[in-house]
Amino acid sequence: MNNELDDKIKQVLQDQAKELDTLVDGGLSDYLGQGFKGGFSSVMKLGYALAFALTGLIIFLGFRFFTAVAETELFWGVLLVLAFNAQIAVKLWIFMQTNRNIVSRELRLLELRLSKESRD
Repeated sequence: MNNELDDKIKQVLQDQAKELDTLVDGGLSDYLGQGFKGGFSSVMKLGYALAFALTGLIIFLGFRFFTAVAETELFWGVLLVLAFNAQIAVKLWIFMQTNRNIVSRELRLLELRLSKESRD
């Protein structure tokens, strides 16, 4: 009986691997779009807005750094590095939330499939 259950689990995991392959084949935009499916879509929109705002800030600070006089280069350079670090943190958070949404969805689907298979 355990062997049958193991075979069913292997089959379900193979099916899910095929689904994930189609997700990966869709490209980066399809992958990042998965982050908006779930309860945190408004927070994800806020994260993307923050990332775009930081991009504008980086462009502004980069311009100010490269056109600054020698006395203020350090100030603008430090602000530029801080803006880069903030944008890296926001983008990492976006990818972590996207991965969390995908993994939790896949776990729920696996649980449903296993419960369905155990009834049969």
